Amino acid sequence: MRRSRGAARLKTGFTLIELLVVIAIIGVLVALIMPAVQSAREAANRAKCQNNLKQLGLAGQEYHDTFLSLPSGWFCNEAQWDASSGCSAGDCNCLPWSSQAYMWNGLTSGLLLKLEQTNLWNEINFNLAPTAIDNTTATRRTIEAFVCPSNRKATAVASGTSTASKLGPSDYRGNSAADGNIACNDAATLPTNPLDLSTSPCTQFDNGVAYKNSSVSMADITDGTTSTMFIGEVIYPKNYWSDGPSSCVRTLLGRTINKPITVGTTNYWSYWASKHPGLVNFARCDGSVGTVTSQINKLVLLKLMTRAGGESISSDEIK
Repeated sequence: MRRSRGAARLKTGFTLIELLVVIAIIGVLVALIMPAVQSAREAANRAKCQNNLKQLGLAGQEYHDTFLSLPSGWFCNEAQWDASSGCSAGDCNCLPWSSQAYMWNGLTSGLLLKLEQTNLWNEINFNLAPTAIDNTTATRRTIEAFVCPSNRKATAVASGTSTASKLGPSDYRGNSAADGNIACNDAATLPTNPLDLSTSPCTQFDNGVAYKNSSVSMADITDGTTSTMFIGEVIYPKNYWSDGPSSCVRTLLGRTINKPITVGTTNYWSYWASKHPGLVNFARCDGSVGTVTSQINKLVLLKLMTRAGGESISSDEIK
């Protein structure tokens, strides 16, 4: 008996409902897997960041072995003051000091010599500012050891509107001072009477290891190199390896890590911060790497930054 032409045929393929169920299952699986993938990626980024800091810490020690001091926080030319017009020459944000040839370059620039970047070092004219036309070919470059992968991709950033003011980034800054005054880098807060330094907002705090025109030796770190921070993480804008003032942090009493920063302010000069959840990595003056968490006691953080404060830090206060 022949089948009729109207006999039902076997149907194949997914129905719309079945397809939606499969998509939903895939979505659930992705949602379950992604946190683990992100966690693994962050763990790898944090390890790379710590390795960067290890390199920077060891570079600081090698620099000290060669020059008998850690790199200066930053150099600046002595300001010259005119009775009628105020600052007339030199670096108007720099207090009178013995004249220096270098302008603004500082800690991270100094470390280039010990990071296998001698050729780059030789390209920089330290008699000119990092943003000078003759320096920008060198100072625009991105140095891998200065970039934390959790914070950014290794690309250059701009510090101004002119082509001469685009500088290579740095996610690490030196330890300048605990309970320091950051106003000395703010042109709007120059002292009313520049000759009266006792009332100047630019009073120099120098109890860290890398501050203006500093030359700190290991012998000066009487709190111990294992208890004193050398360089740590920052994520805020205007972080450039060739710009001296932005290569250091001067924290203030009561400030801790990972503080939200208001755009347009300069208080990013006074906070350690990272994109690692709840913590900041740093290198000590002995070259070892440690971690502080968001729960760190604020006074412990200040102890970690002073080189000769006479404080002691227990092993359970920092990692």
